[in-house]
Amino acid sequence: MIKKIITITILIIILVSLNWFRTVSAADLTNLTNEQKQELLKKYQSSQEQKGADYYQSANFYQSEQQSNKLQSSFTDTTHQKLSVFNSHKKKQNSVQNNLLTTHQTEFEQLKPFGMELFTHIDDQTNQPTDISSSSDYILGPGDNIIIYLWGRVEKEFNLTIDREGKLFIPQVGNIVVWGLSLEKFKQKAEKSFSKVYSDFQLTASLGKIRSIRIFVAGEVYRPGAYTVSSLTSLLNALYLSGGPTERGSMRSIKLKRKGKTVSEVDLYKLLLEGDNSTDLHLESGDVVFVPVAGSQVAIRGEIRREAIYELKGNETIDNLLSLAGNPTPQAHLERVMLERISDNSEWKVIDLNLKNPNEQNKKLLVSGDRITIYSIFEAKQNIVAIYGKVKHEGFFERKEASHVSDLINQAKLQPYDVYYERADLFRRHANGKIEIVPIHLQKIIDGDATSDILLQDKDSLHIYAIDEVEWDKYVFIEGEVQNPGRYPLYDNMTVNDLIFLAGSYTRAAQHNRAEVARIDKNAEISLLHVSMQNNEADNFKLTEDDHIYIRQIPEWEQSRTIYIEGAVKYPGTYTLANQSETLYQLLLRSGGFSANAFPKGIVFERASINENLNRLRVTDVINRSNPIKYDSLGQLVKESKVDYDSLSMNRIIIDMEKIIATDGRQANIILEPNDKIYIPTTPSGISIIGAVGSNGTLKYREGLSVKDYIKRAGNFTKQADKKQTRLIRATGEVLSGGSIIKERVDIGDVIIIPTKIDKERSFMKTFTSALSAATGVLTSVYIIGKL
Repeated sequence: MIKKIITITILIIILVSLNWFRTVSAADLTNLTNEQKQELLKKYQSSQEQKGADYYQSANFYQSEQQSNKLQSSFTDTTHQKLSVFNSHKKKQNSVQNNLLTTHQTEFEQLKPFGMELFTHIDDQTNQPTDISSSSDYILGPGDNIIIYLWGRVEKEFNLTIDREGKLFIPQVGNIVVWGLSLEKFKQKAEKSFSKVYSDFQLTASLGKIRSIRIFVAGEVYRPGAYTVSSLTSLLNALYLSGGPTERGSMRSIKLKRKGKTVSEVDLYKLLLEGDNSTDLHLESGDVVFVPVAGSQVAIRGEIRREAIYELKGNETIDNLLSLAGNPTPQAHLERVMLERISDNSEWKVIDLNLKNPNEQNKKLLVSGDRITIYSIFEAKQNIVAIYGKVKHEGFFERKEASHVSDLINQAKLQPYDVYYERADLFRRHANGKIEIVPIHLQKIIDGDATSDILLQDKDSLHIYAIDEVEWDKYVFIEGEVQNPGRYPLYDNMTVNDLIFLAGSYTRAAQHNRAEVARIDKNAEISLLHVSMQNNEADNFKLTEDDHIYIRQIPEWEQSRTIYIEGAVKYPGTYTLANQSETLYQLLLRSGGFSANAFPKGIVFERASINENLNRLRVTDVINRSNPIKYDSLGQLVKESKVDYDSLSMNRIIIDMEKIIATDGRQANIILEPNDKIYIPTTPSGISIIGAVGSNGTLKYREGLSVKDYIKRAGNFTKQADKKQTRLIRATGEVLSGGSIIKERVDIGDVIIIPTKIDKERSFMKTFTSALSAATGVLTSVYIIGKL
């Protein structure tokens, strides 16, 4: 008993000593500098990667961050077309209309409200701020995650989450109410609470996960509704989430409502024009961002840096509007600015303003619906004319009292090529604003015709056309035996030989004697002309538009006249036909004749042109249309295939080789064609028998035996044999059938085929039972109907 007491006492002493040494070994912070303290904090934080007993984390009584930050909308989120910044500069139709003849202005209907481009490209996944704020003025609330480090004489880490009552529970310290405190004030309060338990320590507090809040966006936005966002979300973030204001929404009086009261009113023009986002407040749970309908609006276009529709806040003047729109461009003609305004009679009236010098007109108050047009100084030019098109120097020129078209042409200098001399157009504007087109004959003016050289007037504009602007492209065509047949441009004085050369010249199969030309006249009549290629006629024959040249092929031309012979001949291989009437017998003689083991009777002769001819006749389509149509078990129409057609098997021609050899090719011979294939087999081993017999195989040939004899030698017919459908295939390819076929004499190389019989199930009792059942059902139905 005494030993046990001594042992326990020693253990207690050891444990107390260890704890004392641990306290002694802890850092003494009183004599450390701030830099040494920060270095010690970094070392401590790195040692806390594997959490131990000195780490405490609050219970997870809030949903995950992924869930809390997920966008939720109480309204149907409809996909809308993103607005694009309207490009006010239209594509130029021609230089004349842009500079002299027409007022090229953007239509007022095409202008967009200023500031819409701020919300043009929106990505819902990146608009919410998800970074954790470490700002000391961040206001804490339920759901915020706070990480506290204690280091120095005590080393601990606390991962705490503010509960729904706004409290933090800290082990050994207790509950601390932190709702509504800034991060800096919380740190001060936590230090006081921890100092009651620990001494000589440093405390660092930072935010971990931040809470989610519920906000509402309403009014004239593209996606109004309720959103669950992070507590760092600002008013501008909320507008981005909702797609921004619509075209009828206000950009200058966006309201932030909190508990039913307006706490702020935001003017986005300050952000857009000055870069001032000081009014972009952080939102709290339950806040409402409301976008009302836009107030008074005016539109401005023309020589201004930002054409758009601008929203007014009241008491704005024309000077204010010019400032909002970025001020006029250097080309602006401020002596005459047009103001369009709706009068009291609900009609448009026009007011001309002179804004060049400061006066009372510049301070004129704007009214909702006003439309202002600032013209270009180019529209106010005097004593000028213009020329455009195929000239070396396009643009404006001074007009003198005696200036004629020829003077303007001499100043601008015509291009040395691609000029259409038959006509140019002079655009002339009259005092009533109407535009007249005066046709000009350039060639006559160049030739000195004074009647065509008219006198110029102020703001006349001359356009010199290129040939391809007036005349359509002209082509000629060549087909047949040239390297590159097709369509080619028609050049001046182009001949038949020129076109043949452009097409890569003749092919080897070309007929060089003459060419055929098909010519279409103005009345769509076609005439056929023949051009001799043996003299200079082809060099002198000039082509016209849409001529079709045909180079014919040499009669019966065959560039590749090869045939193939294989098998039991002395010299098998590829041969070129000597002439178009060469026969099979002549080819056999050229190949050295048959070898010793040849079996001429079994010759296989294939001709590819047979299959090609059958395809041209659409034999397959005829067979398919000839097949009967029946209803299947599901009541659908299906075609039954009655003919097994293999187009490739049709290529073989049955040849009586024995007769050809016996008559030295005078009888049964065949004229060869290119690509014919000939195969001479070797002497077969015997007679092959296949099908419903005792044993399939090849039997040794015995002269004089019949089909029946060979069937007996193969084990005779089986019970499933269809004796009447027995076939005898001769070595030549012929097929014999019929009831007397079993008596037919068999020659070497022949094949006997006995098909299997297809039995049809016939049961008298089954048929009788089915019929009786059907009759009983009919009588029962009749009886029931009679009783009704």
